[in-house]
Amino acid sequence: MKGQKIRGMATASLAFLLVFSTACSQKENGASTEPSAAAQTGSASPSAEQSQQTNEDPFGKYDPPIEVSVVSSTGTNVLFADGESINDNIMTRTYKDILGIQFVNKWVSDASQTVEKMNLSINTNNLPDISKVDLNQLHRMIKQDQLADLTEVYEKYASPLLRKAMEYGGGEGFEAASLNGKIFGMPVPVDYYENVAIMYIRQDWLDKLKLQAPKTIDELVNVATAFAQQDPDGNGKPDTYGIALDNALGMGFDGISAAFKAYKGLWIKDSSGKLAYGSVQPEMKDALAKLQELYKTKAIDPEFGAKDWGKTADDIGAGKGGIYFGAFWQPLYPLSTTMTHTPDSDWKAYPIPVGADGTVVPKRATNVYNWMVARKDMEHPEALVKSMNLWAEMWIEGGKYNDLFYKEIQGSEKYKGKEIHQYAKPYFFDDPGKNMVIGKQFKAAMEKDDGSLVTHPDGQWKWEAYKNNEPNGWAFMKYLSESESVLEQYGENYVHQAFLGAPTDTMVKRLANLNKIESETFTKIIMGNAGVDEFDKFVKQWNQLGGENITEEVNAWAASK
Repeated sequence: MKGQKIRGMATASLAFLLVFSTACSQKENGASTEPSAAAQTGSASPSAEQSQQTNEDPFGKYDPPIEVSVVSSTGTNVLFADGESINDNIMTRTYKDILGIQFVNKWVSDASQTVEKMNLSINTNNLPDISKVDLNQLHRMIKQDQLADLTEVYEKYASPLLRKAMEYGGGEGFEAASLNGKIFGMPVPVDYYENVAIMYIRQDWLDKLKLQAPKTIDELVNVATAFAQQDPDGNGKPDTYGIALDNALGMGFDGISAAFKAYKGLWIKDSSGKLAYGSVQPEMKDALAKLQELYKTKAIDPEFGAKDWGKTADDIGAGKGGIYFGAFWQPLYPLSTTMTHTPDSDWKAYPIPVGADGTVVPKRATNVYNWMVARKDMEHPEALVKSMNLWAEMWIEGGKYNDLFYKEIQGSEKYKGKEIHQYAKPYFFDDPGKNMVIGKQFKAAMEKDDGSLVTHPDGQWKWEAYKNNEPNGWAFMKYLSESESVLEQYGENYVHQAFLGAPTDTMVKRLANLNKIESETFTKIIMGNAGVDEFDKFVKQWNQLGGENITEEVNAWAASK
């Protein structure tokens, strides 16, 4: 989607500004679409002018309302106010009141079963009007001709704020969702920095053992070993470890391997400019050797191979681990749970350790893992873009419905603590980079004890939660004042995912098996069940079992850009 296509989108954005300013002018002259208290309860009816604009206005209301089917998932973080449910709540009513879109659930499942149920819907072609899909599902649906072409409706209906989110990073979120110049999926962006490793350390443990936070890999070895061997929790038992790691080898692995310029699972550019798979580069062998050294000293959780992320999070809450590599929001969970077990505990955010050259270049994967798609025969595919427009206007700073969302809905007692953003229809998407903006405002407010300096609507309520010692107040303070400071130190010095295309033919056939071999080999090496030289055998096997073909296909994609 880069190049000509994105330039076309930019031109469309300029054209839309004229339409949008006209709509705002009409609003000032009395043709308002702002919901009244009556409208929020479903009693409003559209004006004649709104009805006439339905087919042209990105915020035009359907009259009569249209029904759009979606699928939903339940989880412990999705709570509903009294009298409301996943089928009928403040957000479903808001979309109907403002846009005339009645969202209905084709099916509802537990979050753990959503992918499986979606696969079944794809296989049987029993699809809702709008779905949220992952990369593999997206390309199966494109190949099976199950999706609506969204090119025209995006260019015609997308509002400036929606384009701001969708085209962030040069529009990379559209790369995998496009074929032959056509858009088949709308990106579902998460915060731009969410996928970058930050090193969180039990500051109370450092203070007790009179240690400084590690800045280099060698210092990390010393601190993590001390956490494992010197009883930092003071209970007289050898029940602590340094570094929390789970069997998926996630950010704990990435936070250490980056010091060696080794990037697991990432396609990077080699010295010749070709794309190469980070997991099989020579630097990875050095990273694995250091991880094996850490494991031998019990600096890494000795049972990590049998623990998924959830179990590792439980350990952190129970006060067993002292170093946690995670995303900027990790103070919300699991770090805050440590305080339940140990009220005097404290975590502090630091940059990941530097390598031998004194620099650190963290891994940053793409900020889009899912896409919203419309069923091919959906009568109103533009409803997908219109509903995303409305969410952008509620969630993103400067939106015309910021007050409705942040003050009238989220700010009310009825919805306090309910994480209303999880109700977004058809699905939640974020404003990339917003936490860097909020973080700077939060730090300034803390320095001057002046909450008026937090102007972002998503930051204002977090400031109030912090000042009033509300649940999550500590976590908001930590990630907005400390985690964001670490990300600011990183600047733009990242290694990015260089392959943004659809899964290649060989990936579809072989990648799952290759990933399994990779995970098993790396785990064996770290735990000392295989020597470091086992890495060389793995690289050879990876190439023979399809990796060499995948590398050729990935570079063919790059050459076509």
